[in-house]
Amino acid sequence: MASRAPHFIIYSHGFGVRKTDRGLFTAIADALPDIQSVMFDYNPINEKSNTITVRPLPDQALKLRRVINTVRGEHPGAIIDLVCHSQGCVVAALLKPRHIRKVIMLTPPADMSEAAVVERLGTRKSIDIDVAGRTRLQSSDGGTTVIRPDYWEGLAGINLIKLYDRFARFTNLRIISAKQDELLGDVNFKISNPTISVVNLDGNHNFDSPEDRKRIVYVVQKELASE
Repeated sequence: MASRAPHFIIYSHGFGVRKTDRGLFTAIADALPDIQSVMFDYNPINEKSNTITVRPLPDQALKLRRVINTVRGEHPGAIIDLVCHSQGCVVAALLKPRHIRKVIMLTPPADMSEAAVVERLGTRKSIDIDVAGRTRLQSSDGGTTVIRPDYWEGLAGINLIKLYDRFARFTNLRIISAKQDELLGDVNFKISNPTISVVNLDGNHNFDSPEDRKRIVYVVQKELASE
C-alpha cells in the first residue's frame, strides 16, 4: 500500500503582525493536528524594542517563495495549501505560486492603493513620521510597526481584483470576508473568475470574538481537512 503524501499548510500573515497572526493562525493549526503547519515572519523583528519593520510587498512575496520551495525541496510530492489573512492574501496573489492545492483567503482587501492603506492606518492611535521618512505606528500590544518609504513605493499599480482572478487560474481559491470588518469596511468583490467562491461570515477583521473565531476555524478546518 502506497504511503500518503505529506500534507502542509503554509500560513501567510497580515500587515505588521507576527507569524501567528495574533492567534488566528495558531487556532486554525490546533484544529488541524494531522496537517503540518508552517508559519514564518515576513518582517524583521527587534525583540528588545518590540519593533516590526514592514518589508515591501515584492520582498514579502520572495520570502513566501523561499518558504514554499523549502517545503517542496524537503518533502517532494507534498500536498501544500495556503491560508492567508489580510495583506498576506495580497502577498500570495502577487507571487501566484503553482501547484498549490487550495488557497483560503481570510478578509483580503480589495484595494491596496496608498490612499486606501493610509485611510486604514488612520484608525491607529499614534502615527509619527521620522526624518528618514519612515512611518511609525504604535500597536495596541505596546509594540511599534515601522514602515519604510520603499513599502509605499511597492503599492503602486496593484489591482487586487485582477490579481485574485489570475491567481485562481492556477489553484483552488476561496475568499472569506467578514461582515463586520472594521478595517476594510463593506468589501464587494466583483470577481470575474467563476471558480472563485466568496463567503461572507459574521466577525471583525480578525474574527476576534470567541463565537466568530470558532466559526472561522471550523470553516477552514472543513475546507482543508485531508481527503
